[in-house]
Amino acid sequence: MNYYLLIPFFILIICFIPIKLEGRVSFNLLDMSGAFGVFFYKIKVTHQEVWIKHNKIMLKKDNHVESKEITFDSNEILFVKILLGQVKDKIRLRLFSLFYNLGLNDAFLSSMVAGYINILMLIFFTSIKNSKPTASLGVYDSISYNRQVCQFASRIILSISLFDIVYSLLRSVILTKREFNRKKAQNRR
Repeated sequence: MNYYLLIPFFILIICFIPIKLEGRVSFNLLDMSGAFGVFFYKIKVTHQEVWIKHNKIMLKKDNHVESKEITFDSNEILFVKILLGQVKDKIRLRLFSLFYNLGLNDAFLSSMVAGYINILMLIFFTSIKNSKPTASLGVYDSISYNRQVCQFASRIILSISLFDIVYSLLRSVILTKREFNRKKAQNRR
């Protein structure tokens, strides 16, 4: 038996076995600051802190702060939009949890707003559950009745195969160049 035939077999298996990614996001609406992290099989890939001031996003990673100005007409935003459209149907959602801490210095108002948030999230989760029936979804709230606080956090576990990622990246690059050339042609007129 020729053992060299096992190499392409293992490459094919690696291409089609789902990759498990975990994303964690937290954001404080009062300070307009937050953090996000991406984990690959529980191993930290990236972790960054984020601040939003006016139309600038400031990122901090490993004690290095960099600032970026938001422009929604750039090629990067167009590429991300097309990539998310390509990957949306290929991703398998395993877990989506929303955690929030809310307080408005008034117990009645805080509980009413938290109830509305829970209703909106349950409607949103119902629409997700219709398209992704195997996903585990949950809302966890904490109400601070005597202080003003507004913090949100989320934990998302996704799985996707390596083949789907490569295919979506290549297709997104092609579609982004095509869209950019179309916009350039329209601007010349």
